[in-house]
Formats: sequence, structure tokens, C-alpha cells
Amino acid sequence: MVFSILNTVMLLGAIQGIILSLYIFLSKKHKTLSNLFLALLIVSFSYNIIQSYLHITGIITMEYYFKYFYIPFSSVFMTLFYLYVKYYLYHLEKFQKKDYLFFIPFINDFFVTLIEKIVYALGFYNVIYIKKFDYIKVVLEYFNIFYSIALIILSIKLINRYKKQTKNNFQLIQVLSIRWLKILSYIFLIMGVYWLIPFTIEVFIGNNLETYFYYFLWIALSILIYLLGHFGIYHFGVFQEQKSIHKFSISRTALIQKDTASNIKNENLIEFEKFIKEERNFLDANLSLESVAKKLNINKSYLSRLINSDLEKSFNDYINELRIEEAKTYLEQTEFENYTLLAIGLEAGFNSKTAFNSAFKKFTGVTPSEYKNQKKHLKAD
Repeated sequence: MVFSILNTVMLLGAIQGIILSLYIFLSKKHKTLSNLFLALLIVSFSYNIIQSYLHITGIITMEYYFKYFYIPFSSVFMTLFYLYVKYYLYHLEKFQKKDYLFFIPFINDFFVTLIEKIVYALGFYNVIYIKKFDYIKVVLEYFNIFYSIALIILSIKLINRYKKQTKNNFQLIQVLSIRWLKILSYIFLIMGVYWLIPFTIEVFIGNNLETYFYYFLWIALSILIYLLGHFGIYHFGVFQEQKSIHKFSISRTALIQKDTASNIKNENLIEFEKFIKEERNFLDANLSLESVAKKLNINKSYLSRLINSDLEKSFNDYINELRIEEAKTYLEQTEFENYTLLAIGLEAGFNSKTAFNSAFKKFTGVTPSEYKNQKKHLKAD
């Protein structure tokens, strides 16, 4: 009963993956390099689940499975994921020739599988060939597991590098703090390490014991197909909106003009106002009192007291008020009327929709969506 339910979950996940990948392939809106790798990744997940489903349910025999149906897509999973991460973060880059090198393990694996199928078809398959191919496949599979883990680690490093770049340059688009992408990478890392367990059992113990351990990977892949499709497509839409708002933002003059700080006598506060307002660093989602104090070479405690006494508000309130004024500008633009509040909040300097809603309600008394509707009604009148 339990395995029947798990098999159904596997099949539904694979079918959903095929539908999602077709949607990405056929949609003009989603035709980007990163989405191409996303769709290919989902397709490879789906096919791998289907071939496993047909095998473990007994719909096809072991011989038929390897003779006609089996394709070693597991060796290309993390290559596609790494390239998706790379071109999602650095969307302006074009595909580089050196990226083809990442597909070498899959090509090798596929070549060995193809030779095995040809030997099957020619009728040369015997005990000697079986042992030779089994040995080669075991070596390749272990290599693929460690290669996949290495690519996931490389993906995490790429995400961390991008995060540092956005921290040092707020003019780069901050993609939801790319937290979701990093969490996904760590999930893949756990799965990659776990992959060693069932495969090692299969090689050294056998007796179909590994099937029970493989179920975890198959179900996890079925769930990840949904997560990849949902997050990938959703965040792609948010990202496209961010780019439009970002262009509008950097083309604007500073929110607060230079003469706003002219009445402030304290030189440190003048520098602070200049750094935050004129240079528009309040749009940096990673901004903190500590980072500002370090940048201006001012004692953190002294700067905090200075802001509280002279500006009569806390550092966080001061920054959030500026961000809300920026967000209001976006919310009032007709061209951004149908944009998500998440994209608007991110570009205004908030690191989540929750933080944006909370701060906006605190300082205006209404939520961002209520404010947008109010402005829409005023324009209509």
C-alpha cells in the first residue's frame, strides 16, 4: 500500500515535470538561457523518474530496461543545475564554449550506455560483457556522484560570490537575496551525499535492498520538480519586473537633494546623509548601522546616538522611511501597475515581502496594496 502511494507520487511528479518543461519551452516570455537549462533539468528529472517507475513496478523487465529504455540522465542533473544558477544570476552573459566541458561526464556515460545497447542488439551480450560493463558503470557512477557534489558546491560558491557583489554594489539587482536558490542548492547537496548510500548497497550487497533507499531520492526528485518549476518560473517573473523597475530607479535623480543636509552642523551627520541619500545607499538591502559606520570610519555607538539625537529617529526607521518613499514612487507609476509587490519591495531596498508590508503599514497606516489601490482610484476620479 505504502509503495503504491509512493509510486503514484513519483508518476505524478514526472507528469507535472513534463508539463512544466513544455510550458517553459513553448512560452515566449520565458525564453532565456537560464530557463532553457531549467526546462532541461526538469525534463531529465522527469525521465529519470519515469524509467525508474517502469522498472520498479515491473512494467518492464530489467533486460528491457537497460536494452532499450535506460538513459544515464543522472550524470547531467547537476551540470544543468549549475548552468541554470550561473545564467540566472548573470543573465546578461552569453553561453561560453568552456561550459561544454561540464557535459563530458554525461557524454562518456551516454557513450558507454550506447555501446552496451549496440552489443545487446547484435546479440553479443554474455557473462563476460556483463561483468565488463558492470565494472565500467560502477566506476562511472561513483565518479558522477562525486562530480555532482562538486558542481553543487561550485553552485553555492557562485551564489555566495554574487551575494558579495550585490552587497558591495546595490546597483546590481538583488534577486530575493537569492536565499531560495541557496536553500535549493543545499537540498541538492544533501541528496548528492545520500546518493552514495543506495548505490553502495546496490554494488556490494544487492538483493534489491537498495530499492528502499532509492525511494527517498525518487520522491525527493518528484517534490523538487514542483519546487523548481514554481520557484524558477515565479522568481523569473519577479526578476523581469525588477529589471524594469531597476532601470527606472537608476535613471531618477536622488530622492533627497544635496541641500537637505545644509542645516546640519555636525560633519559626521552630513557625511552620513550624503552616503545614505545622495548616493542612494538606502536601496542596499544589506545596509546596516555597522556597515555604514565602518564605511564612514565613525564609531558605531556614536553614529547611533547622533542619528537618534539630531534626526530624532533610529537608524532602521530612518532607512525604512526612505525606502518607503522610494516604494511609493514605484507604486504610483502606471507602468508598474500590475507588478508584484515583491519586486517593488526588493527594488526599494527591502529583503522580503513581509518586511516591506510591515514597514509600509507602520509608517503609512496602510499596506502597499491598499496604497496602490488608493492612488489608482484617485487617478480614475
